[in-house]
Amino acid sequence: MKKIIQLLYILFAVAAFSACSDDNQGEVVSQDLAYQLDANYVFVDIPEEFPFDPSNILYLEGRTVMKLNAKSDGTQTTITEGTEFTFNVKLKKALDQDVKVRLRKDLDLLEGHTLAELPDEAFELADAIITAGSREGTITLNITNPDVLNKLPGYVLPLCLDFVDAVSGVKISGQYYNVLIEMSLRLEKDNIDPSNDEIEGEYFNNNVLFESSKTNRLECLYDGNRSGTTWYPGKKSDYLTMTFSEPTRILGVRIDVVTNSYKLGSMNVYVDEGSGFISYGKFVRNNNGVIYMKFKEPVNMHALKFDEMLTTSGGTGPDIYEITFIK
Repeated sequence: MKKIIQLLYILFAVAAFSACSDDNQGEVVSQDLAYQLDANYVFVDIPEEFPFDPSNILYLEGRTVMKLNAKSDGTQTTITEGTEFTFNVKLKKALDQDVKVRLRKDLDLLEGHTLAELPDEAFELADAIITAGSREGTITLNITNPDVLNKLPGYVLPLCLDFVDAVSGVKISGQYYNVLIEMSLRLEKDNIDPSNDEIEGEYFNNNVLFESSKTNRLECLYDGNRSGTTWYPGKKSDYLTMTFSEPTRILGVRIDVVTNSYKLGSMNVYVDEGSGFISYGKFVRNNNGVIYMKFKEPVNMHALKFDEMLTTSGGTGPDIYEITFIK
């Protein structure tokens, strides 16, 4: 028998299973939200039993994998993308009652992830209320205490969609029900004085181990000759590390450079304070002959590292005569 039926959307269920739900909360079903028949009248054979589940579906719309970037100086943490995020939840069909839904932590989603779990004291989640007659609501995540997030390499927060109270006749999408938030963290301090004033103190570069990916003429950096043969990085990716025989309180660094177009203009600076290298940011100068890099606060350092060393015009291979430390 053929009858005329108007079908706007049909949820095509291929399986039903329980996941990310309490026994008295929502059942998670696998379905295809994109499945749609022609919106016009169509002729179909009506079977004795429909091969799909026409239940109403609750699902997440939009971005469900979020990658954040943060930096910390060991005390204060700043998240580049901010601290408040929203997630849209929708019903396929509006109801005649309010529906309260939430995102809650689901540690089963952490399988294969090496980042630490985001601690509960770092964030708050506000439930969403989909009001009667409406199909959508918003769940808000606030990272209220970012300063506790200061361990490398970062954190992950796995969340899944659920009802606060069970709702009859509504199931949770199996494809669009989880959120994964990944936060990459880097340690970074703002501890370089912008001035080029001479630094008073004891100058030395003995008992310091100089190492680099560009080993040719490396000894020139600590031979005591401030205007002789130069060392220079061969390419932008070359690094230079200087390791102390024991932790040393350093006020700053003097770098003797050339006065021509190959003078040092910028580089990235990292300091090992005892727990690995921390970024001190990008150091920029445009001075002839002598460059002073003073620390705002003296640093008890194990090692110093430079990379991406460029000339004042942005070219590779800046010439350096000598690097001397001040304590």
